[in-house]
Amino acid sequence: MEISKSNTSSKKRRRKKLSLHLINDTKHSFEYVNYILTNLLPMCNSLRAEQMSTLVHGTGECQVYIGFPPEIYIMHAQFQKAGLNVELRDYNKTKRK
Repeated sequence: MEISKSNTSSKKRRRKKLSLHLINDTKHSFEYVNYILTNLLPMCNSLRAEQMSTLVHGTGECQVYIGFPPEIYIMHAQFQKAGLNVELRDYNKTKRK
């Protein structure tokens, strides 16, 4: 009697890693953007928030968070609710080579 090995031969499904980018706008002040970044992002202090907001102002965008669904979708919704322009992108396509 043969034993089926269908469970071992099936490929594991990989979760898709996404990155959250903050887009520059002229509606919000630096203080407001810094406040939102420090309150919404884990491990983000006031110095890091100031660096990110300055980078966004200078270049037009900045990658602020990397994660997996559904966590990153919740983060995206919180930034939108705060009124900031954010965009989700595939992390593998945004990495520098």
